[in-house]
Amino acid sequence: MAELDEAELDRLYGSWAPLTPPEVAELFAGAPFRWWLAGGWAAELSGAAPRLHSDTDVVVLFDDLPAIRAHFAAFHLWEAHDGSLRPLLPDEDLRDEREQLWVRRDAGSPWLCDLLLTPSANGRWLFKRDHAITLPLDELGATTDGVPHLKPSVVLLHKARRVRPKDEQDFASLLPALDHAERTWLDGALARTQPDHPWRAHLG
Repeated sequence: MAELDEAELDRLYGSWAPLTPPEVAELFAGAPFRWWLAGGWAAELSGAAPRLHSDTDVVVLFDDLPAIRAHFAAFHLWEAHDGSLRPLLPDEDLRDEREQLWVRRDAGSPWLCDLLLTPSANGRWLFKRDHAITLPLDELGATTDGVPHLKPSVVLLHKARRVRPKDEQDFASLLPALDHAERTWLDGALARTQPDHPWRAHLG
């Protein structure tokens, strides 16, 4: 199925009212599982220039899905895949190859955040497109103003695949914040996944 643009998704499934980082922290308060703010908000918390955010991405672990579903039992969870959405009903299992869940309070409410289900093993995060790219879960992120978020190198690795104007903006803003270890790690990850990526010229 062809990927739908933002306007068509809104027409079919409803609009977004994405949460701010403090609102995300409130939504996840007491959650018995790890979570990290991702995407543009994580970039901003790491020092990127402020910009508009059309959604709010939160990384969680696939292995924590039962606890995630319990935490959001009073909310609607919908599988997002290939430009389409499908409700994940309480008595149903997540379908194969699904790795995103959109969250809203009910059918009359806007979408609040996008849960990005990520693989892990033996206490380590695994990059979904190449499991050889990995980090200890304890080194995956940082906390700013009480909000856990992915660290800059991991944010940029996810953004490198599409490189939209907002991703280029975030890269330019975050580049000065990357220390030597993060630059080396990101360059190595891009060398495996996108060896000709233009960002590599700025990471040496």
